[in-house]
Amino acid sequence: MPRLSDDGSTVTLDLHGARVEEALALVRRVIDAARVRGRSAVRVVHGASTSDPLTRNRTIKHALYDELDDGGLPGITDAIRFEGETLLSLPPGAPRNPSRLRLLDLR
Repeated sequence: MPRLSDDGSTVTLDLHGARVEEALALVRRVIDAARVRGRSAVRVVHGASTSDPLTRNRTIKHALYDELDDGGLPGITDAIRFEGETLLSLPPGAPRNPSRLRLLDLR
């Protein structure tokens, strides 16, 4: 089951338990919601993915990297890839909304 937390600056989305397509859709919704609430970053926890990088089994990590490489996540100013997570930087924009983002807000 995916989990989400929001410290007022960075939204963290843990995608463990999600399927690839639902994970990508959730990432897009979280990016949009974080931008509207004036957050500076989205941290996506996708796991280390032990699949063979040459055969590129469809994992959340590989799908997210493909989306980033193909420009499928517009509005991201930078993406820093770590072993089990990716930090997505958002451009400054909306004033910071102090209310915390929740998964329920993304429907």
